[in-house]
Amino acid sequence: MPDVDAVAAMAVLTDALGEPDFPDRYFLTMRLLAKADLCSAFKVEEDGTLSYLFARGDHAGIPGFAERASLDYARRYWQRDLATRQLLQATHPPGRVQVLRQAWNGIRDPEYRRDCYERADVLERLTLYHQGDPRIVAGLYRVRESGPFPLPAVERIEALAPLIMAILAKHLRLVNARQPVPLHPPLRQIADRLLQSGYALSAREAEVSAGLLLGRTHREISERIGLAPSSIVTYRQRAYRKLGVRDQRGLEAIYQGIAQT
Repeated sequence: MPDVDAVAAMAVLTDALGEPDFPDRYFLTMRLLAKADLCSAFKVEEDGTLSYLFARGDHAGIPGFAERASLDYARRYWQRDLATRQLLQATHPPGRVQVLRQAWNGIRDPEYRRDCYERADVLERLTLYHQGDPRIVAGLYRVRESGPFPLPAVERIEALAPLIMAILAKHLRLVNARQPVPLHPPLRQIADRLLQSGYALSAREAEVSAGLLLGRTHREISERIGLAPSSIVTYRQRAYRKLGVRDQRGLEAIYQGIAQT
């Protein structure tokens, strides 16, 4: 018998493919389907490294934890994660999605376990891995207050894993296929420097930040780079989270430091 709630949730998610609010809708879908408190997604690059795609979920005690921990994971910790390394190194049948359930105390590396699990009371993770093109690793997490993933939720995710990962892959292809609007100096120069700063900004987040640094209004930025004004707000908020700033003054201060390096 079809899981009506799951079908409806996935239908809503597919409507957001390629859109800036896709990560938010993805998290809401995973919260409905798996009772997940946090989520993350990474792309496996050609050289085997992981690149941060997005993370969502609010931690009651640590604002921005999902995104910061996921950025740290992509930069520092994934190579210490034995479970992920084994998934990436194993040979799987084409199109098959691997689902791995792991408790926090099964993580051997103490620094990785402390920074990404213990300090935020993350209790358990479900990892989904798709070996197709693009290769994607997705994580769902439960904190200690929520308890372990309920067995029905795990079974539901296992059943839907191929569809979930196909949707993630399609979203990534749509985002990558979009040709950026040519930018004029100095907007292009500032955006490039932000992209190379090590904060894992996306191209759009860097472009919007560059426009703000040049004193452009949201409408001027939207006209210049070809995005809706509402999307400018979304990319600004995401850039601020990654840069660890709250407002434009903070953005200007951190860019001064980037420009001097």
